Amino acid sequence: METSPDSQASGVAGGARDVHAGSVTITRGGAREVHADTVTLKQAGAQHVEAQVASLKQAAALRINAQQIDAAALTAGLIRAGTVTAGPSATIGGSLSDSARLEESVATVIVARHDAHLDQSAAGVLVANTITLTDSTVALAVAETVNGNVRVQAKPAVAAAFGAAFGAALGVALLIGRRGKK
Repeated sequence: METSPDSQASGVAGGARDVHAGSVTITRGGAREVHADTVTLKQAGAQHVEAQVASLKQAAALRINAQQIDAAALTAGLIRAGTVTAGPSATIGGSLSDSARLEESVATVIVARHDAHLDQSAAGVLVANTITLTDSTVALAVAETVNGNVRVQAKPAVAAAFGAAFGAALGVALLIGRRGKK
């Protein structure tokens, strides 16, 4: 379904290949590519969403690129956004943003340029300038400032030893891989 940039595509039911419009709402359906200024998915899915503002409720998307994302009950592969607000019940593979806020959700990797707030959530790797955790769990956090009830699992000496061992193992693996290509 292709429309002009000033038009609206509302109530797309069933499936659509590509949807291009000024505003798109998909309910109980899906699309391969969705490009619009405003995208709303409700009980819907898309392979790729490109928007200024994306609102996703009970939705799934492989990739989402938007300036602002508001999501609940979302399953997403990769999110790139200015601001991400997800939860409850969001599952995110990876998120690259300026600011991220997760509530009662889980993410494998979160990289936020400025701040990340997790409330009753979990993340594998969390990188941000400022991290605020409330009743949340993070396996590896890298930040200038961490706020909240935080328990450090690895002291600086252990982390340095782990980093050195990991770097040495990676270097050896790369050298062996290069020798095999000759």
